[in-house]
Amino acid sequence: MSSNKKVVIILIVGVIITIFGALTGSFWPAIYNWIIVKVLTLTPTSVSYNMWEETPIPMYLKFYMFNWTNSEDFIASNAKPNFVEMGPYVFREIDYKVNQIWNNNGSVTFQRRKVWFFDESLSNGSLSDKITNLNPIAATVAFSVRFKSQLLREVTDKVMITLGEQIVITKSVGALIFDGYNDTLLRIAKKLNATTLPYTKFAWFYARNGSDSYDGTFNMLTGSSNLYELGQVREWNYDNKTNYYKNSCGTIRGTNGDLWPPLMDNNTVSVFINDICTSLDLVFENTTTFQGVTGRKYIGNDRMLDNGNIVASRQCYCPNGNCGLSGTLNISSCKFGAPAFVSMPHFYLADSTYINAVTGMKPNRQKHELSMVIEPTTGIPLQVKAQLQLNLLLEPVEYMSMFQNLTRTYIPMLWFTQEANLTASYASMVKVVLILPTLGIVTCFGIAGIGILIFFIGIFIFIRAKWRYEESQVLLSKQEDDVADRAGAW
Repeated sequence: MSSNKKVVIILIVGVIITIFGALTGSFWPAIYNWIIVKVLTLTPTSVSYNMWEETPIPMYLKFYMFNWTNSEDFIASNAKPNFVEMGPYVFREIDYKVNQIWNNNGSVTFQRRKVWFFDESLSNGSLSDKITNLNPIAATVAFSVRFKSQLLREVTDKVMITLGEQIVITKSVGALIFDGYNDTLLRIAKKLNATTLPYTKFAWFYARNGSDSYDGTFNMLTGSSNLYELGQVREWNYDNKTNYYKNSCGTIRGTNGDLWPPLMDNNTVSVFINDICTSLDLVFENTTTFQGVTGRKYIGNDRMLDNGNIVASRQCYCPNGNCGLSGTLNISSCKFGAPAFVSMPHFYLADSTYINAVTGMKPNRQKHELSMVIEPTTGIPLQVKAQLQLNLLLEPVEYMSMFQNLTRTYIPMLWFTQEANLTASYASMVKVVLILPTLGIVTCFGIAGIGILIFFIGIFIFIRAKWRYEESQVLLSKQEDDVADRAGAW
């Protein structure tokens, strides 16, 4: 009886393990999806939170400055401007999400604090290098009064001459990027409310290093309502559109670039870039492998910075017609009225007229392409190479002596690239997540197999016990017969 109870227990355990393994294996895809949702959905306690709150991997911001070598010839005889690229000047970047407010509608409101540290060991040059290029203050003032009355333009011209303003300036790299420099014309323009620039000093990234408010306030979906909306920027500065562009061009769409939803078959992705107050669309190119993880590569094509020449619906980026051919985007309204236009580095993919107007540009796809590789299941960026070039439009302005005889030219000022690559340790974590579906099914059905094995072991034990019992009965019977025979013989 004791043996029979043990066999029954073994059979029951085998059946339970088999059922558990089979059911778990059958439902594992649903269980895996539940795990993915829990891991990726952004909450203050989720796994993804630590990767979002502070940059988890090394990220670099690289600046390439353009040095204008023949500015005097250009001013004197309209010679074609020649530029020599200097750099890169490399800064280590850390991105913090601060002033977080978690809303009940599945979104989080926050600001971004970006901190940069100059890394001279990775740079080709120092921050004391001198750069000669277009005077952005003088160019902006001339641009802002170009359609004003003749009297105002003449007065502005006299003021600029009295102050000793020049079309071209020479400043250090450090002053041009972060430190800033004093400019009397800028101070006067601020006192007269002739500019919306909020600073008394000028640099391309002045007052930005370590600032909580410079990039604005973002409202982003956390994926709690719909995982495929994870990371989507819903509002910027408390509005779902910008006032810098009209119609669809002002609509805020896409992510900030650091948090993505699953992208299994997306042909396009959008990134909202507050530096240009609009979104850029990247298109799928191919699948590629980095650190042993396969991702989908998205790139910027010739339509990304079109202003209506190729795609008619993008005409809203150039409502007043003050734009060149495809390849540059007018961001003057976003940049305090400066004649600012962005393009790909070295006018890559832009109309040939931009390159032909200057010398020194060497567009190269491998070096100047904007690209992003994203793992499609988790939305984790594997490689990021986001880069743009800043250009200032220099055009003739009547009744302003410094500008009236110039040739309309897009002057390349600098280009920058933000680069980040997933580290080997994080790649290993991603690999574990990606093999969970197969690993889970194999493990679960393996458990079911063990249950079946235990079940058959129980049956075998039962049969073997039965055989032994029958054999013992036969032996016993024989012994009894032998005893009986011996008793009869006596």
